[in-house]
Amino acid sequence: MGVLKKLQRFIILIVLHTQRVVSKYFILWSFKIFLPEAEDNKFFLNDGDVLPAKPFSQIPGPLHVPLFGSQWLYSWIGPYFLDKLHLANEDKYRKYGPVVKEHFLWNFPIIHLYDKHDIESVLKYPSKYPIRPGLEAQIFYRKSRPDRYKSAGMVNVQGFEWQHLRSKLTTQLASTALGDHTIAQLCIISDELIEKIQEERVENIVDGFEKVIYRCGLEVIFAILFGRRLGALNKNSIPPIAERLMFATENLFEVSHETMYGLPWWKLFPTKSYKKLAECEDTIYDVFTDLVNEALSNDENTEIQSPVLNQILTAEGVDIRDKIVALIDLVAAGIETTGNATLFLLHNIVSNPEVKARVYEELDRVLYSSHVTITPQLLLELKYLKACVTESLRLTPVAPNVARILEKSFTFQGYNVPVGAMVICETWVSSLQDENYPDAKRFIPERWLDADKVNHHPFLAVPFGVGRRMCPGKRIAEHEMLIITAKLLQTFDMSFQKPLEQVYKFLISPKGPIRATLQDRH
Repeated sequence: MGVLKKLQRFIILIVLHTQRVVSKYFILWSFKIFLPEAEDNKFFLNDGDVLPAKPFSQIPGPLHVPLFGSQWLYSWIGPYFLDKLHLANEDKYRKYGPVVKEHFLWNFPIIHLYDKHDIESVLKYPSKYPIRPGLEAQIFYRKSRPDRYKSAGMVNVQGFEWQHLRSKLTTQLASTALGDHTIAQLCIISDELIEKIQEERVENIVDGFEKVIYRCGLEVIFAILFGRRLGALNKNSIPPIAERLMFATENLFEVSHETMYGLPWWKLFPTKSYKKLAECEDTIYDVFTDLVNEALSNDENTEIQSPVLNQILTAEGVDIRDKIVALIDLVAAGIETTGNATLFLLHNIVSNPEVKARVYEELDRVLYSSHVTITPQLLLELKYLKACVTESLRLTPVAPNVARILEKSFTFQGYNVPVGAMVICETWVSSLQDENYPDAKRFIPERWLDADKVNHHPFLAVPFGVGRRMCPGKRIAEHEMLIITAKLLQTFDMSFQKPLEQVYKFLISPKGPIRATLQDRH
């Protein structure tokens, strides 16, 4: 029986892989046949003259080889490293210019865009269902488990299915009532974070500071989504369920990076990375299934839980499997991403003495006592700290780019790019150019204070994405960054033992362990 089950499993994986390849090329073929071609195969000069656009094949980029494309660049013979992929993309801009063609495995072309006008033209395109590439290994795994997943999840599906799930399951995340609830929960949890730091620090030093911040993020997202506390910041020890979720979500980002950018042997047989991905998915799914079943089995309890959970559990026309995976994806996306953004924000502030002094002055004026209740109105008075959040997300975003599949042909820098092409809008690299932001590589929050003088580029500083595909938890994440930073700096004189090193683990993260000094201010 064991051999038969393994054989059955292998056949299912082969069928799914075949379907994936066929469907990918069918989608691209469908784009080229059914979507209207635009008048973008011409290149307009400043004086009004028109020249034919240069062909797609002439777009500059690194050398590619048969089958492996440009992936050799990230091997032992190449100049780049996968854990520094963001720096590799910056280097490609310096070498090849504002539009770069790179070949993925099997010579599948990917276009990198660095010009602000090109980026804007892609992200402003009025699509009803913007197409964003999904996480291939995660899609592959979820389709192999129809007992658990009806679809690949809201972050991976496209078209009407994506719109249906998003409209049914996430609108409460942007509600005003949830914002008030979020602020109240964040204040309580931030106070617990401060107590946890005071408990764990030794001679004012906290080793593995990022772990404490991630635990805080887990506690926040759990309180907001489920309306209950997890205990991730408990004194002395934390519950096993919190440990399991922390371990699974942290590893999920690493293996997602490995399966996306490494050689895809997992498509042929279950590799170590693929097995870890499946293990992480299973752990998170088991925990959330128990929580959802507990909520559904108690009608009275359901009435008092979070409005987000109530919306998800009571959504009509949505399979229970899609409801569970929506909760899974919201939690997985909300822990390390917001935690990393908060760590970069703290580092940017305390590493710049003038900025640090001005932040402390504002906090002492607005939050003059630890007993002051933080309200939405009070947060509006933290104008300089909010400018720090915006500047930190521009200079050190967690998500350095935005990907799209083109639904029409475009002309970028005089080159024709056809419908169905995958483009990566390199918003972070573009944000580092002085022509877009003066003194772009410096942390200058003041650039966001004077609206008349700010060189606004609404499609460059977009750490949460843009348009219909924007992260639904954007408002929660911004409140979390603002309040946790305010509470920590109100309490501690903080510094980092050494500058944070950025590494690419599916998204940009600070390399750990992080050693921070937190000395009581009062």
